[in-house]
Amino acid sequence: MIFKEPGYDEFLAKKIAKGRAELEAGKGIPLEEAKARVQATIEKTVKELDEFERSVVYA
Repeated sequence: MIFKEPGYDEFLAKKIAKGRAELEAGKGIPLEEAKARVQATIEKTVKELDEFERSVVYA
C-alpha cells in the first residue's frame, strides 16, 4: 500500500494547472526542442571531457 502526504493531490493539481497555464501563455518549449537542447549539452560535455583528457599528462 502506498501512503501519500495529506494535501498532495491538491499540491499536484496546482502544479499541473500552473504548467498548463504557462504552456498556453507560450512559456514552454516543445518536447522535441527540449530533447535537442539536452542532446546538444551532452555532446558538448563529451567533447570538453575528451579535450580535457587529451590535455592531461599522466605520470
